Amino acid sequence: MLTGDGTTMRFSAGIDLGGTFTKLALVDVEGNVLDRERTLSRTGSEARGLLTHARETLEEMCARTGLPYPPPEGCGIGMPGAVDFETGTVKLSKAFGWKELPLKAIAEEVLGCAVAVDTDVNAGLLADLHFGAAKTASEMLYVSWGTGIGAGLTVGRKIYHSRNGAMGNPGHTVAVPGSQRRCFCGLRGCLEVEIGARALVEKAQEQMNRGRSSSLARESVLSAEKISDAARAGDAVALEVLSEAVTLLARALAPLLAMLNPDTVIFAGGVSNCLPVVRDVFDEELKRSAPGFAFTGLTICASAFGEAAGVLGAAKLATVGRDA
Repeated sequence: MLTGDGTTMRFSAGIDLGGTFTKLALVDVEGNVLDRERTLSRTGSEARGLLTHARETLEEMCARTGLPYPPPEGCGIGMPGAVDFETGTVKLSKAFGWKELPLKAIAEEVLGCAVAVDTDVNAGLLADLHFGAAKTASEMLYVSWGTGIGAGLTVGRKIYHSRNGAMGNPGHTVAVPGSQRRCFCGLRGCLEVEIGARALVEKAQEQMNRGRSSSLARESVLSAEKISDAARAGDAVALEVLSEAVTLLARALAPLLAMLNPDTVIFAGGVSNCLPVVRDVFDEELKRSAPGFAFTGLTICASAFGEAAGVLGAAKLATVGRDA
């Protein structure tokens, strides 16, 4: 496809590999989504088969939008787990059952274009850094709160990548000493097992099992979203569960603010949508737990892109080395 001045449109593809859904998008260099698709994730599948299916979907998307395949700017892949960004190796992904997998090399062979691979959290971070709520940020902490709790960090607008690709796991720090909730990482009382999506559902159910009255009892299947909706409507159990969660979240965030002193904190992920309902509780605990200097010039806000951040940022991954 040609642009108005007769040049070929510059665009890349983004693939957001999630535990439930795989999201794909064609995105131009200005961050405009040209087409998008969502398919069920094939967790447990070998990478080559999963990427072959992704290529077929991307080819269909290009055909219906009149764009060439492969994308001239390449493809970015964001996924849960520990990723070595430099080599594109998935060090470990519990969701997909992959370990020491050279995903970049496999993807470039299957997709037929240049590929960059990083964590899903870092992909989401890129979307807000370049196109959204953090376009003017320098030192930014990006916190994804969903089933798990992950984080990404920028220093001078560059993503910080650790030596083994496992940076950004505040969910695996002990938030409740003495807790009997065991995390798959081997610890008890991790932030993830205390305030992750599954934990919120479990805690709400525990309260109702003790005889507490709640509108949530009418739900056949509980979810973090339904707990948030009930809290917004004034349900006491839901408000208690969410208030406890954001209190623990604020306490976990406070030392990061003191140590890293970011100018921007962005919350993303499905469970983070509940934050406005109990924002006053979160703000009060954060002020009690973090030093005053950490709040000077600090902006705390939600991602501008919701669930689309991961796939939009994945497309940016493909060009970030050249355009960042």
